[in-house]
Amino acid sequence: MFLRSAVSRPAATLLLSTARIPAASPSLRLAAQVRFNSGSNVPPSQVKPTRPCPSCGKPIPYPASPCPNCGGLVNIPPGLSLHSLLGVSDPIPVGEQHPTFNVGEELKRLPSNGMDLEPRDLRMRMLRRQQDLHPDRHHGDALAEDLSGRINKAYETLASPLKRIEYIYDMATDETDKVDNHDLLMEILEARETLEEADGQEVEELRQDNQAKVDDIVHQICELLHSKEPDLHAVKRLAVELRYWVQLENAAKAKLDKMGH
Repeated sequence: MFLRSAVSRPAATLLLSTARIPAASPSLRLAAQVRFNSGSNVPPSQVKPTRPCPSCGKPIPYPASPCPNCGGLVNIPPGLSLHSLLGVSDPIPVGEQHPTFNVGEELKRLPSNGMDLEPRDLRMRMLRRQQDLHPDRHHGDALAEDLSGRINKAYETLASPLKRIEYIYDMATDETDKVDNHDLLMEILEARETLEEADGQEVEELRQDNQAKVDDIVHQICELLHSKEPDLHAVKRLAVELRYWVQLENAAKAKLDKMGH
C-alpha cells in the first residue's frame, strides 16, 4: 500500500462515486435518485442533496437514515465521506442523478482538512446514529446491520488520529514508508528496549511520555493542514512517524494486559 491522493493530486479533485443500484430493486433505485431545488439560484454543488424515501416518497437529505418522516430505513450509498456519515460535515454532490461526492472539497471546508475533531463530540455523533440504525431496533434487518457497521467503521477511523490522517489523504504504509531520521529512529529503538525491560509502573510512565509525543505530532499535522497550501510531504513524514509511536502504545497496552494490569 502506498500514499496516493495526498501527493499525486489535489485533495479537492477527489471524487468518490456512488454505486448504481441494481435494476431489479425499484425501491433502492428510487432511494438512490437525487433531487435539487430547481428554482434555487444556489449552485448545485452548494445545495444539500436529497433523495425520496422508498416508503413514503418524501425527500430526505443525505446521509439521513431512517427517514425522519416515516421511520423507514433508507440505504446510504457509498461515496459519502466518513465525516458526513457521522454528521461532521455536509456532502457536496456533483451531478443530479447518481451523483458523485466531492470529498476533497468537503474536507477542505473543515478545520485542518477534517483532521481537527473533538473526540467527545465525535463519539456523541456516533452514538446518536447508532441509536437510529442499530439492528436490534430494526429486528435484525440486513440493511440496518450494513449501515450500523459503516457507522462503526467511520467512527473507528476518525477516532484514531493515525487512521484519520491516513484516511484524509488516502494513505497507507508499505516498505518505503520508513523513518529516515537517524536520531528519531534511535529514539524509537531505545523506547522499544525500555518497554521490554519495564515493570508495570514504568510502562505507565512510558505511555504518558509516548502520549505527549503523539499529541505533539497530531498538533503539527493539524497546523500543516490548516494552511492554504499544506506541505503534503511533511504531512506524510509526520504520519509515518505517528504510526511508530502508535505502535509503541499498542505494544505497551498489550504488555500491561499480559501483566494483568
